[in-house]
Amino acid sequence: MAPLQELIATFRSGQLKLPALFDALGARGAVSTEEHAREVAWLEHLRDEEGLEPQVVRALLAKLASMQPAQEPPARADEPPDEDVTQVLTSGASGDASAEDATRVAPPAHPEDDGTQVRPHAVDAGDSATIVQPASRPTPTQTQGTGGSSDSSLNASTWQRVAGESSGEYATVGMLLKGRFLLERELGRGGMGVVYLARDERKVEARDRDPYVAVKVLNDEFRRHPDSLIALQREARRSQQLAHDNIVRVYDFDKDGTIVFMTMEYIDGTNLKTLIRERAFNGLPLAEARPLIEGMAWALKRAHAAGVVHSDFKPGNVMVTKDGVPKVFDFGIARAGKHLGTVAGEQTVFDAGTLGALTPAYASLEMLRGGEPGPADDIYALGCVVYELLTGKHPFDKVSAEVALKEGRKPPHVHGLTKRQNKTLADAVALHAEQRLPSVLDLIEGLRNIGWRERVGRPMIYATIAIVVLAGIGWGALNQRHQRQVAAIVAGFQTDDPRHYKSETQAVAALASLGEDARKQMIVEHGEVIQRFLVDRVDGYWDPAKGRNDYAAAVRVFELVGTLHVFLPQLDLKRATIEKQKYDIDHPPPARTGPARQAVSPAAAQMQEDAEKAVAEKAAEDAKAHLQQLAAGLLRTGESNFAQQKYSAAIENAKAALQINPDDQRARRLLRRAQQAQKQAMSEIIIH
Repeated sequence: MAPLQELIATFRSGQLKLPALFDALGARGAVSTEEHAREVAWLEHLRDEEGLEPQVVRALLAKLASMQPAQEPPARADEPPDEDVTQVLTSGASGDASAEDATRVAPPAHPEDDGTQVRPHAVDAGDSATIVQPASRPTPTQTQGTGGSSDSSLNASTWQRVAGESSGEYATVGMLLKGRFLLERELGRGGMGVVYLARDERKVEARDRDPYVAVKVLNDEFRRHPDSLIALQREARRSQQLAHDNIVRVYDFDKDGTIVFMTMEYIDGTNLKTLIRERAFNGLPLAEARPLIEGMAWALKRAHAAGVVHSDFKPGNVMVTKDGVPKVFDFGIARAGKHLGTVAGEQTVFDAGTLGALTPAYASLEMLRGGEPGPADDIYALGCVVYELLTGKHPFDKVSAEVALKEGRKPPHVHGLTKRQNKTLADAVALHAEQRLPSVLDLIEGLRNIGWRERVGRPMIYATIAIVVLAGIGWGALNQRHQRQVAAIVAGFQTDDPRHYKSETQAVAALASLGEDARKQMIVEHGEVIQRFLVDRVDGYWDPAKGRNDYAAAVRVFELVGTLHVFLPQLDLKRATIEKQKYDIDHPPPARTGPARQAVSPAAAQMQEDAEKAVAEKAAEDAKAHLQQLAAGLLRTGESNFAQQKYSAAIENAKAALQINPDDQRARRLLRRAQQAQKQAMSEIIIH
């Protein structure tokens, strides 16, 4: 592995970029304590004697220290970076400062020779630039907390020291914050700070496949206000709890020297501001814009439910992934809708809103007048963004709500939307809060497409309710009547009941009086009673052992039941038994007499015996074939019932087939499958 001297020489010659230099040092790993001390001294010599950029030296010292086993704190350069070095290190950073509506940040104040402070110059706030300035309302008086400091290791005294530094340090591309986050390139900048793409060296060492995070470095206006830093730290902690698919995750809020920064989830995509400029300059159809609108609305709903108000919602604070998923960020700088002191131990003297961080084009009238922020302010901003998505233009041409009110401006009609949808959108950007939509869910619901059936049905709601009530009363009466009818029919099948049917014709007619579904339901619930009655009727006609031989009457019972198309397995088995008995009666074996056998020759006797045997075998085969045909029909019906998830019926089919042939493997498999399926279906039933 190349020694440090060779790596630095290659870097200074321009053959090795700074990120590659860090990679090479990471691959080299730790060195002995003596070697580390020599490398530190040599780097300081390069800085002091040979003019190596102080920021580069500082980053290298931090990187070397982070790799040592003892985890020594990174060494720091004594002097702050000069402007020339900053210019060199930030060359090539992305940014569109010339764009008309690009967000801009005023340069921080620096102490002049005469000791006076130069305040930030005014920023053109005509569009989407965030303005950070002291609010007109006074800062609340300090209240004593009950829980001590926040969860972070940074407490009030720490932020007081940071705010007390007369000259703040500057984050630049190539810097290694906290010996961990290597700032690789600038992603964007706004009124509150600059966002960098950073590589987490700790993740690199752990061989994480995605070591990148976004680092937002806050500007000097925040650093000089210790109360704002305390509030922002607590807001960042609240943001960590806003877990949602449409919210950028916040990892931490920290400082490095006088540099105050937040680490967040890095989104590989583009911000909504750029998307509107490039794709929605003439507006998007609602169907195409709907996923973006609903995603942003759900993000704000999640925050509002947690008591957090964004307070600076705008297209520049929404990232859109390559898959088209919107993700809202900067909740860590937003104000809390609930008072910070409502949670034990979190009372504070300040919230982030006292800096007056807002964007005039998207700020509600109440915010511009210094009112207490609430969800209604975010709804106004979201409504403005929705207008831009659907028309390509701000509803009030990006003038503030105060100017729009003074000039009597009205939001434009959006072509392609219904009257109801246009009213919903106009209500979202109502200049007065009491006229605005009460929640973001109302915006989602109001923009929902409503079919013609629903539109036609709305004027008839009350009439429909009345009809439903009357129909319910009538249905109740009919249902009671039906129940009485069913009870009477069931009683007719019970032979011990005085009302029992006197014939099978009367019983079948009673069943036929029911509808098909009701009849099937009765067979399922009272099948045993019905089958026992019909089998008894058949036995009354046919029982050769008791001298009952009316085969035609027995068959008539089967045919009557067949007209109902219901499944009665006991009756089917009874018919199979009767058919076999009838066959045996109709085909008796030839009578054998002693004298007859003696009167014929042995050859003739053998022939007669063979003929008798053939007749008996044919009769047995016919009976067997008939039973097999009946069993096959039962199995076909059983498989059909199983396919329709009628498991009880399939079980009865299989059992009936097994009564005919106990060794039928198909019937056994069907029985096993139906019983298992029935058990599984019962286990999945949820009783509320």
